[in-house]
Amino acid sequence: MNQIATIFILIFGFLSSTNIDKTKYPIPSKTVERLFYIQRNLNKNTIVYDANFDNDGNLIDKNPINVYWIRYEEDGRKMELRNIEKLFAYGVKCKADRNIDKKFNVKLVAYNKRELILIQHEPFKASINMLIDNKLSELGYMYIYADNSGFWPKVEYIELFGKDLYSGEDNYEKIIN
Repeated sequence: MNQIATIFILIFGFLSSTNIDKTKYPIPSKTVERLFYIQRNLNKNTIVYDANFDNDGNLIDKNPINVYWIRYEEDGRKMELRNIEKLFAYGVKCKADRNIDKKFNVKLVAYNKRELILIQHEPFKASINMLIDNKLSELGYMYIYADNSGFWPKVEYIELFGKDLYSGEDNYEKIIN
């Protein structure tokens, strides 16, 4: 993890520091646009990453991913990320692949050690792929656990959940900080 992720958790972590049993988290409804989501031990609010399609079902080149909150602790309303959240925590950087149409190299701004690949398969159908446990997988969701007991919250681990693209089996990896 990097310092920016820790700073972000510090800034926004005090909003709620309750550790919640992740098996009791609400699961965002699957939509045509849904790529993956992130949940955290801080609260049940969820960060959602959706494909940003035009009216013809093609990824929008300048902004292929729409990132926002589902604020489950506030009646489940949708809320756009704040600018600081986009820049330092949950935003993405997308770069079009020059060799393959509708393929993007994606990095999470808070953790850019792993590259994600956004690829469009057909109109209104796209996925995020990455290595999970050294297997090419479609990412389903991430879980971030941070220790909030001290003055500076610290990301302890990230869990990745996906599906192996070759075997079709569920796939999991835990990255310890």
